[in-house]
Amino acid sequence: MVGLFTRYGLSDFAKQQGLIALTPDGQIDDAESGEITEKARAFRKRLVELGPAYIKLGQVLSTRPDLLPEPFVRELDRLQDDVGPIPFEDVEQTLQEEFGARVSKLFGSFEEEPLGTASLGQVHAATLRDGRPVVVKIQRPGIRPQLQDDVAFFREVANFLTSHTDAGRRIDMVGVIQQLERALSDELDYRIEARNAATFRRALAEFPRLLVPRIIEAYTSPRVLTMERIRGIKIDAVPAISRVEYDFTRVADEFAKAYLKQIAIDGHFHADPHPGNVFVVMPGMENPRTPAEVVATDRRGTRREALTPLSKMEQEAQAEARDEAQTDLPTAEEPKLALIDFGMTAHLAGPVRERIITLLLDLADNRGGEVAETMIEMGMPLEDFDRQSYIREIASLVAQNYDLQVGEVKLGRVLYEVINISYGQGLRLPAELTLLAKALFNLDAISASLDPTYSPIRAIREYGTRIANERAKDEMSLRRVWRTASQTTNLVAALPHRLDIFTSKLAANELGFTVDAPQLSSLMRGLQKIANRIFTGLVLTGILIASGMLLPYRRVLGTWGFVIAAVISIWMVVNILITDRGSSRRDR
Repeated sequence: MVGLFTRYGLSDFAKQQGLIALTPDGQIDDAESGEITEKARAFRKRLVELGPAYIKLGQVLSTRPDLLPEPFVRELDRLQDDVGPIPFEDVEQTLQEEFGARVSKLFGSFEEEPLGTASLGQVHAATLRDGRPVVVKIQRPGIRPQLQDDVAFFREVANFLTSHTDAGRRIDMVGVIQQLERALSDELDYRIEARNAATFRRALAEFPRLLVPRIIEAYTSPRVLTMERIRGIKIDAVPAISRVEYDFTRVADEFAKAYLKQIAIDGHFHADPHPGNVFVVMPGMENPRTPAEVVATDRRGTRREALTPLSKMEQEAQAEARDEAQTDLPTAEEPKLALIDFGMTAHLAGPVRERIITLLLDLADNRGGEVAETMIEMGMPLEDFDRQSYIREIASLVAQNYDLQVGEVKLGRVLYEVINISYGQGLRLPAELTLLAKALFNLDAISASLDPTYSPIRAIREYGTRIANERAKDEMSLRRVWRTASQTTNLVAALPHRLDIFTSKLAANELGFTVDAPQLSSLMRGLQKIANRIFTGLVLTGILIASGMLLPYRRVLGTWGFVIAAVISIWMVVNILITDRGSSRRDR
């Protein structure tokens, strides 16, 4: 394992992180020579030789620029199609085992030559018995036991590195392996990918120029995935003449806004939008329809009730498209984008999503100091973390992009550099952030391929209003209001009891504080401030309780009590703001 870092141009990284000491003789084998690009290519080929688990590890490492230099990250991004095909006899056997019938009975036609291969499976073109063209992804036979053994080995290595090396202490090695395990768990069950595809088709139904193929549920199982066939051109293979003939600006804009919706509103985004997973659907090609196009051409008066989970999600996607304005449907002469392969997705929990939204808005508006503060809130500072130095370095990085034109700023690259600085300064970050950086990096590349003058930063600035509206709508939802009211009721109900405990301990001299403060004068001022606020809070609490008890019997007197309590509360807030601001100025 250490040899993977030392034989292919990564010996400097191994030395810096204390990996050399783990070799038997304390020496490195740096036999490979040549440019770093050649070494990175050799590193990628070696991972392919080692097997599917190492390929998937390489794909995970491609999302971690904090671990590997950029040429290695670029090479590992290509770990998609460099594996050998599955024999057709194994494909037939898998289909027989999953669906209990021969290939000739299941499909109208089935091409033996695969359309593409990957580390965990391969894809074949086929047609259903009713003539619909589809693609069928087949999992490699016997892949699960092999992956389980390899992942168990990776887990042991990660635990050992965490305990015995500088790299393990500074970088979340165990988190990298956990990320690998989650990715493998999702990709080894094609039903999860099928549900992800249906989820994204529903989530992106409001964008009529984005096509997510439908899943054929009856022909999908844990080891087989069948979906509508997309006929298009890979994003990096669009002819130059087509860029002159067609306007791709609206497609690029919808693609960027779709990703912002996934990240900022849905909290669930496609984490691997590399060029191999995005196709340009040119006019005149026979392709499936988007939910908006299905709704626009549907003339049925009544609709059949959906019976399966994925068919219900398709109905919801069409309902979502129906709610949007239909005047912006693409014409027959407009290109579209098709998204495939939803094996690697990322979920953002509420607090993480809120900070990522703030981070994106700050990056788009070149607010370097706020970017640094948000990163610190999201991360875990290590012992040698220097907060002020970190803030200065991040602010300087963001400021370098201030004078660039909007089309020149690459948001994904900036976020990668922010992550690199964070790890270098001793700030450990959550894995979701590196997946986000990879997604934004690919988003930059795809947007530039469609329209070199377009930048996702423009979409972030324009989309900020919608993000704010969605957040405000969520804050004012009945569920959120009810939860807040319930929590407030519980607090008010428990307040007299807690206040009684507090005053009893205070009277019995049982309250104690353990404080370690070198600046005693500042400590005394702070304690005096705390005492004054506690006393004022007790008085305010007493007035509130008394007013609440008087209200049913002496309504006027009880009302005046609440008014007095409100005045005291406002005075407390204003006094706290003024005195704290003055104290912070004196401390500086």
